[in-house]
Amino acid sequence: MLSVCIPVYNTDIRHLVRQLLQQAETFGQPVELIVMDDASEEACKLINREISTLPGITYSELPVNTGRSKIRNLMAAKARYPYLLFLDADSLLPGDHFLSTYLDHMEPGSIVCGGTAYPDERPGNPESLLRWTYGRCHEQIGPAKRKKKPFAITSNNFVIHRETFLQHPFRDSIRSYGHEDTVLGYDLWSAGIEIVHTYNPVIHTGLESSEVYLDKTQKALANLLFITRNIVTDPVFAQHSGLLRLRNILGKLGVRKMTGVIFNCFERRLRKHLTGPEPRLYLFNLYRIGYICSLE
Repeated sequence: MLSVCIPVYNTDIRHLVRQLLQQAETFGQPVELIVMDDASEEACKLINREISTLPGITYSELPVNTGRSKIRNLMAAKARYPYLLFLDADSLLPGDHFLSTYLDHMEPGSIVCGGTAYPDERPGNPESLLRWTYGRCHEQIGPAKRKKKPFAITSNNFVIHRETFLQHPFRDSIRSYGHEDTVLGYDLWSAGIEIVHTYNPVIHTGLESSEVYLDKTQKALANLLFITRNIVTDPVFAQHSGLLRLRNILGKLGVRKMTGVIFNCFERRLRKHLTGPEPRLYLFNLYRIGYICSLE
């Protein structure tokens, strides 16, 4: 009935796997767990190999890193059951009814997104505050707000009919980090496939340091610009990104290049604040628009 697909890269997967196995016992339908390692460091693989002997788990390791899109397509091809549940490895289940909640929403020809939650407690390590603050304000949102964006999908937590996914997989051509799930949502939306939003979140535990998060933000923004220029050139795709819309407006006003130059002058000062103990999200938004304008 359900194949749970979890790509892994340098993350301890054992706790999440145990939670899923416990819920699978009372799910009432067959469940398999497919865990695929995307060429993690050896120390991480040694830890996660502990799950390979557990019943109901297919664990494998790729010899080279394939990227966030291709590894998910590989897992879907290996899946035995008609529905796929994609989860990120840096997740935990908030309660005992996570799988059974999805059972009520599984229908052919649709995709169901459960959402993301963050720990209520402020991180004790100030180096992780930017990721936690942004996640709590902009990613921990309910179904009503999520469905206002027509093809908003986050790859860390969704269920899709396997045949639907095989017809509209992640695009293997997206190798760099960021927005491969946005493109998947666009492809499904363009094909007329219903994107359903419900409240069934996973807790995001991968709170990287603010320095790392800023670096990943830069990679994601560069990849977003690459996608709009080389992979999805439909103007509708760009119109649903607030950053791209603002970037285009600044271009029409003739100040986009100047915005990028100003960003380069103040980037160090902005980064120092955002990696500090009280990061302000309006400055993070300025950082993102300034960076994407600097990519000329």
